[in-house]
Amino acid sequence: MGSHRVSAALRERLGHEASLGLVELVESDRTEWSERVLSIAVERFERRLAEELASLRVAVVREMHEGRVDMLKWGFLFWVGQVAAFAAVLAFMFRVTGR
Repeated sequence: MGSHRVSAALRERLGHEASLGLVELVESDRTEWSERVLSIAVERFERRLAEELASLRVAVVREMHEGRVDMLKWGFLFWVGQVAAFAAVLAFMFRVTGR
């Protein structure tokens, strides 16, 4: 931070010490502003990330639920088919044996 960043006319008017003080003030304000902007951006990002993760979790739970319902439905149909086939085989065996 040098006084060379202050124009010559302003440096003459303020003096060397005041010019350095002005540069320090501007730098500290810029640093504070940068940190504030960065913290706001991080907060927004974290909030958005949390929202997206929540919606992803909901989607995954829905998909798992639909998958379970589908699996139960097809499992039920499979076992009904197996029972019908077994009953048909038993009926055939009883007819063949004469009972």
